[in-house]
Amino acid sequence: MRKRVMGGAAVGLVGALVVAGAALAQAPTPAGADRPVSTKAQVAGWMKTMSTWGTWGKDDQLGSLNYVTPEKRRQAAALVRTGQVVSMEQPVILKARHEEIAKDGRPNGVGFYEITFRTFPKGDPRQNDDYTSDLQTFAPHGSGLTHLDALCHYSNGDGQLYNGFPLTETVRPDVGCTRLGLDTLKEGIVTRGIIIDMTRLRAARVSSTRVFVEDIEAFERQAGITVSPGDALFVYDPRQGRGAAGVGGGSGAAIGGGGIDPSVMPWMARRGVTLTSGIASATDDRHAGHRLPLVAAGIFLLDGPNLAPLAETAARLNRWEFMFTMAPPLVPGSSGYPVNPLALF
Repeated sequence: MRKRVMGGAAVGLVGALVVAGAALAQAPTPAGADRPVSTKAQVAGWMKTMSTWGTWGKDDQLGSLNYVTPEKRRQAAALVRTGQVVSMEQPVILKARHEEIAKDGRPNGVGFYEITFRTFPKGDPRQNDDYTSDLQTFAPHGSGLTHLDALCHYSNGDGQLYNGFPLTETVRPDVGCTRLGLDTLKEGIVTRGIIIDMTRLRAARVSSTRVFVEDIEAFERQAGITVSPGDALFVYDPRQGRGAAGVGGGSGAAIGGGGIDPSVMPWMARRGVTLTSGIASATDDRHAGHRLPLVAAGIFLLDGPNLAPLAETAARLNRWEFMFTMAPPLVPGSSGYPVNPLALF
């Protein structure tokens, strides 16, 4: 059973706000003066100041999912009015495994997805005559798949995972993640989702390349919504190229690319965000987009979502909040898995 959030942070959350008024107009958003991206030194400081280690006990493995209470799920369910469902998964593209992986059978960080089919012939020894099956092999991490990262996917670089679990004792070559794996998500993730659409922001952008806290808060005021504990937060910004939270926008994008600047992560931790995507890298630190959420705050990462259909539906309905649901397979020891996240309006 999930532990309750200390201090009642997520107890008695105010019901979801209903957006009123005419639909937000599609219009170009003026860009403000470019702001320098976050630095490696700043990230090192945030790793300590935004840490939620110990908040839910020294043995906690759920991190920010502790914010998702039964009450939060009821509030999310109340947002379903039209019954429309929008998938946030990008199409799976088959790709052969890298030659290194083919040689030793071990992952090397390069994503792939292979599938082999067979229809069993008459007289099959296992009596599977005319039965069709397939064998699927893939590496879950990579821009080619929409996937959920487990909290054991990244360490702080000093041998510690989220909540201080030791890397060498927690992740073993023979069994994978003994703690903090996706098999801890026995109830999946069902909560309120929020989409922040930078293409419809009427205020001037703080930066022409990245999304900062001021941009998100400006959209909150414009749309009449407030990010609250337990929310799954997505930022749609397809114009910024690789790393932007559009099609295939993931975390840890190339330095200098678009996406959500790492400086937003302390704000997300304070707001109690439980899941997000599209966190960019910092100067000289390409791992910031993973370490800050996964290791410091226990915020789950959805890598490679397709947010374009979600943004289009939200704009058409003039509704920027929805019920979010996702249930990854409970594979023992898994550090990540392909998923099909759903938004229900």
